[in-house]
Amino acid sequence: MTTSRNRRRVAGLATAGALVLGTLVSYSAQAASPSTTPKGGSAAASTTSGIASIVDPAADLGRQAPGPEQAWFDSIYFTSSVKAKGHDFGIQVHTRVLPNMGQVENRWTFAVTDKTTGWHKDYEAVVEPDDYRWTEGKLDIKAPGLSWTGDSTRQEVRVVTPFGALDVEMVPTGPALNYGSTGVFDLVNVPAYEFALPEMRTSGTLVIGDEKHAIRGTSWLDRQWGEMPEDLARWTWMNLAMPNGDKIALWDAVGAKSENSWATVLHPDGSYDVVEVEPLARDASEPWTSPETGQTYPTRWHISIPHLRTELSMRVIGTPAQEVETQTPEGGYMEATAVFDGTYNGKKVRGENFVEMNGNWRP
Repeated sequence: MTTSRNRRRVAGLATAGALVLGTLVSYSAQAASPSTTPKGGSAAASTTSGIASIVDPAADLGRQAPGPEQAWFDSIYFTSSVKAKGHDFGIQVHTRVLPNMGQVENRWTFAVTDKTTGWHKDYEAVVEPDDYRWTEGKLDIKAPGLSWTGDSTRQEVRVVTPFGALDVEMVPTGPALNYGSTGVFDLVNVPAYEFALPEMRTSGTLVIGDEKHAIRGTSWLDRQWGEMPEDLARWTWMNLAMPNGDKIALWDAVGAKSENSWATVLHPDGSYDVVEVEPLARDASEPWTSPETGQTYPTRWHISIPHLRTELSMRVIGTPAQEVETQTPEGGYMEATAVFDGTYNGKKVRGENFVEMNGNWRP
């Protein structure tokens, strides 16, 4: 059972109510554990201080009814930090639907980085509509090489690719995180819907070539849908788990004429802070250029969150070559294992995370 937290002084962010009113809001909120069912509500439902949640982290694991926009998309993915005997792996599994795009309508990707040796491999499958299933209202995904089933209390994922395979069970151990505390936010003047299960106990088997690894660790699941704005030139997304149990989801969206950097902070008791972040793209450095796609990505950042007295240094680890190649105009995107250290709320911290970069990062 979660408890309320007093209103915090946080930086403004446009959320569900603000999108309607055209103003910025500042508040704290409260989320429910994904393993509980509040009275009169569904599992993993969230509440806020006077602002209702827009997403349902139980029912919305299922496929969404598509919107009419050409760039409308439906996406679910997870990143994992797991350990095996003598190895420390970063894993990503992602599937998305673009129902109005014609080609490459249904896709899924699998990427693995061995942070111990620097080895990396990724794979993308483009699936014919008749061979792809994602059920509305529940998590039931099936495609050649991919099976993803379960709910907000337990999930099973199986992946088979030419270079390796994955068979894991993931169990959430904390509350769901609704981006912006309601699950809807302004993405370059277009509403975006997103929530996460940021702490999932993960165990199972990872196969790479002829080697079979028993793995254990944690995963962060992210669920997003809506229209991809035409003016969105590029973005950076980061997920951070702090030693005190706080989970931070950080967005830095760069539009044609704007840059919006902000974070949703979920506390262990289920309450939120929604805060501004100093623009990440300004301090991104040490770029790496992909020989396959020609795309360039930064590999180091300085993260400043003044309202949380937070200053962090972050860098990609394992190898900078963690681009996932795709059949898109950019040719790929970055999903990289990273580490951070610095101060959070004035206290020294360090940890591991993932960094996602998408769009045009060429200088």
